[in-house]
This record gives sequence, structure tokens and C-alpha cells, in this order.
Amino acid sequence: MIRLFKVEGHSLYPYFKQGERMLCIKIFKFSRIKVGDFVIFSKQPHGLMIKRVERIQQGKFFVQGTDPMSIDSRDFGLIDRSDIHYKTYSFLKF
Repeated sequence: MIRLFKVEGHSLYPYFKQGERMLCIKIFKFSRIKVGDFVIFSKQPHGLMIKRVERIQQGKFFVQGTDPMSIDSRDFGLIDRSDIHYKTYSFLKF
């Protein structure tokens, strides 16, 4: 399944810029997630977020933005695979 998202914020600049739209691919049980992937996930109370996978530790993911002020795993810790809904690629934006 494919979904269109619009970038809000600057947490992954210059990969993704404010207002850009991107096509994202739904994550399934067989989907592979690796270091360097951009993932869209749910994290309360923030809702949907997009970050880059920086490390994988025991099946959990450390995700981080490029902006030093980004809210990411440095703030809320590792995320579970079940929190990840979509994966995107920088070349799928417009």
C-alpha cells in the first residue's frame, strides 16, 4: 500500500524540506528495515513522525532527525517495529 504524506517541520533537512510531499510504502511483517532508512512511526504524544534509522538494537530502532532540536530517540528512547507504519525514500518526494 502506498500513501502520500506532506512534510511538516525541519527535523530531516536537507533530506526532506518543509512542505514537500512524499510517497511512502506500508511496512508489513516481511518488510526489511535497515540503518539509513527513513521511517514514519507513531509516538505519543507527538503522533506520526518521520526520522532516519540510526541503529538497531535487539529488534528495536534508534531513530534520529538531522536537526539538533529534533524530538527523536535521544528524547524518547528506542521504538518498536510495531510502531513503524511506513518507509520512504528521498527520491520519492515531489
